[in-house]
Amino acid sequence: MNRLAVLYFKTGILLGCIILISCNRTLKDSDQGFNLKKIAASNAGICKIEEGQGLNGPVLKVRPGPEASAVTIWKSGDNGNWNDANYFVFEVFGNNDYSGVITLELYKETTRTSEKIVLQDGEVAETEKESPWLSCLLGINPRLKTKVVFPLSYLDAQEIFIPRSPRQLKGTITGNRLDPEDIVKVNLKFGPYSSPYFTPEYEIASIGLMDSIPDPFEPLSAPIIDSLGQRIGKEWKGKISNGRDLVSLNLELEKAVAGSGFNSSFSKYGGCKEKRFVPTGFFRTQHDGKRWWLVDPEGYAFLSVGVDCMRSTSSGPVTGIEDLFEWLPEKKDLIFGESVSGNEKSKVVDFYKANLIRIFGSDWKSRWNKMTADMLRSLSINTVGNWSEISFAKENKLAYVLPLSRFPGTKIQLYRDFPDVFSDEYKKNSEEFARQLNDYKDDPYLIGYFLRNEPQWAFGYHNLAYEMFATDQPSATKDEFIKWINSRYNNDIQAFNKSWNLNFGKFDELRNITFKKYPSTAADSDFYSFSSIMVRKYVDIPCDEVVKVDKHHLNLGMRYAWISSDLLYRAGERFDVFSINGYGYAPPPTADIARISNKPVMIGEFHHGAVDRALPATGITGVISQDERGLAYRNYIEQGFSRPELIGMHYFQWVDQPYYGRFDGENYNIGIVTIQNLPYPELTQAMRITNERIYKVGSGSEEPFKAEIKKIPPIHY
Repeated sequence: MNRLAVLYFKTGILLGCIILISCNRTLKDSDQGFNLKKIAASNAGICKIEEGQGLNGPVLKVRPGPEASAVTIWKSGDNGNWNDANYFVFEVFGNNDYSGVITLELYKETTRTSEKIVLQDGEVAETEKESPWLSCLLGINPRLKTKVVFPLSYLDAQEIFIPRSPRQLKGTITGNRLDPEDIVKVNLKFGPYSSPYFTPEYEIASIGLMDSIPDPFEPLSAPIIDSLGQRIGKEWKGKISNGRDLVSLNLELEKAVAGSGFNSSFSKYGGCKEKRFVPTGFFRTQHDGKRWWLVDPEGYAFLSVGVDCMRSTSSGPVTGIEDLFEWLPEKKDLIFGESVSGNEKSKVVDFYKANLIRIFGSDWKSRWNKMTADMLRSLSINTVGNWSEISFAKENKLAYVLPLSRFPGTKIQLYRDFPDVFSDEYKKNSEEFARQLNDYKDDPYLIGYFLRNEPQWAFGYHNLAYEMFATDQPSATKDEFIKWINSRYNNDIQAFNKSWNLNFGKFDELRNITFKKYPSTAADSDFYSFSSIMVRKYVDIPCDEVVKVDKHHLNLGMRYAWISSDLLYRAGERFDVFSINGYGYAPPPTADIARISNKPVMIGEFHHGAVDRALPATGITGVISQDERGLAYRNYIEQGFSRPELIGMHYFQWVDQPYYGRFDGENYNIGIVTIQNLPYPELTQAMRITNERIYKVGSGSEEPFKAEIKKIPPIHY
């Protein structure tokens, strides 16, 4: 979602921190500032110079529309040398009631680039279209002056997420590594636009390149976030005006759900009592001739309807943005100290936890635990999803899935997070990785484990073996490739040279060579063939180790973000269940996944959000209102379970994200409950209806609910 919960930032940047480097410089001091008047003149259909409302002086006013949303800010020959700078920076104000979504687009050589698409049969087709070589999706909060900082070191595309700077939200990179000298054009694309819902307006005070990070803007004259973690300056249905209402409404809810259990037709695990198979004491899969099922430990058919991030926390960093808040707790506070973490350089505050302390006092954790479990059962939610507090599932005897941590890596990374899979280090780390299952191997409430989440090497189509040769870094895998290519060409260097359009004297010369483009189409094919071998090794070694430790539970795969290439299918051959995170108004094409992988499918994440209430961003799939969130949930779950291959779908996530952004800057309206621990009634009512119908829909005895959901641009970063 970011959608990832585990991020790998550059060396020296702390996870979850906001960058604060004092350099006593502003962008306007830079000798590489871009000319706003020239930008306005060359993009007259979308922007012009006007007096600012949020920023001082004449600014570049940008009004994206149905015909144009991108502004070309730089071309070859313009002022500004990308080789001689460390940061791209622009000062922006979004004069809107919702978050701004801005995409930095960088082009290489020509605007026509190659794109590879995975077809339904698993074949790969290549097309050409106008698209940037590398892009970064960036987020800003509404009506808040922000200096957006993009570190140019991230042009190497080895990291998916860039670090936050003060007030800046999440930044997500897509595309391929790009040398600064190869940049020929740069755009800023502004969104969202969808009249009449979103007609945004932006102000840009300056754009340019800098050696160091600029100082943040001056502190605000008035806060924008109240003491309960809510946005100031906007009213909405359900907004809490004082602490008394916060307490009374939560105590009423606690009383209303107390003692809730599953529907009487459900087993103790949440399975279907009307359909039974052979029990084994653990969860397993079964195909009954018509569809796939999970089978609970007692033998009852089970479809996993779950919620991710079942935790009593929703925190975010506040260092450098203290002026945004009406009140911030301190770590030494005897009452609210538990809601503060981090250190002096990186303070993190959790308003969800602070509100739970207000509601329940010192016994807040156990009260939350019991009340939340009662709420889940009242909604017929039978699975505690990924990223959750495992103790919560265990204490309340709820079925759960387990995200394994520390997926085996190596000191040498071949491309993004892809390890040196032929090294002894990878084998050793896989053995250590598997040992964590010793604590869970006998638990009947554990459905299965995810090996990892959304590997970054799988974000987009990437030929891993080719990417390995983007640098001259030595590795055991590169040594293995040289042996393999030698064998592939029968030790005939002349045949290899002819095929690859090279002039080598021996195969070992590959060891120190680097490629910025494929030397031939045959080289592309050869590299991709070895990429398949790399991925098989990547999966086989840890899978061999986990099954040695745990023979009872299901291997649920890697929760891929999407099917970016057929390498992911090859990586799925060892899984018991093929898992994918499927954002949209309906589940992704899981029939194709099941047909190609010959496995049942589980969707590890999906959600729908709106901006009509507390938060300014929808998340990865947006709808226009809370009513539509409820309809979208019903549509997604029931249309999904009407498919014979889907055995589980997990909603992301339990509680809203903080307005000021979680560790990576996400601030989405995707919770079942608010930061004040109160449910969105439109969503929970829909959940209650649909979740009680899943077995009737899954067995085909009832038609699935279907709704036409208004499609709008998502607000996410």
